[in-house]
Amino acid sequence: MSSFIHPVRYGIVGPGLTVLAAATTLVMLTSCGSGGKGTRDEGVASIATPSARARQTADPDAGHVRIRLDDNEQDVNRLWDAWTDCLHDHGVPTGRKPTPDSPALKACELKYPLQPVEMDPAKNPRYSDGVRAMVKCMNGHGIKSVVSDGNWGLASGDSMNLPDFGKYKIECQVKSFSDNG
Repeated sequence: MSSFIHPVRYGIVGPGLTVLAAATTLVMLTSCGSGGKGTRDEGVASIATPSARARQTADPDAGHVRIRLDDNEQDVNRLWDAWTDCLHDHGVPTGRKPTPDSPALKACELKYPLQPVEMDPAKNPRYSDGVRAMVKCMNGHGIKSVVSDGNWGLASGDSMNLPDFGKYKIECQVKSFSDNG
């Protein structure tokens, strides 16, 4: 049995995690200074220290584990299990949600699995096209799907029990949301 903690049901996702990710990124970027070495030019190319503006616009998702479009259910469950195991290792009891200021959230933030970038409406300008293509593809395989609130969904949860549901879901995701879609 999995030790999965549903992130939405337990209120783990949202602004708090985004702020935490941004703060950690900022700390990591600011700690990449010269390390006390001299500034003498020895004719060796070096990377310039990022400006304050560059630090502020750094991708807060950098370094996070990310689910891939072609990941099957077992792959996705392994990623979630790694995150919940990390929380447990840092003192969060199994099945319990960590508090928003929990040190475990900070310690495990990079293990929190993010959705595929192609399925993130904020990062994919073609997301709504992908949603419509996904619904069309799933319906084409006899899995009744609908567009709901700008996302795709199943007309009935019973569809998940249809033969080859997982295979068709992955096939349709890749076809609908990839750049080649």
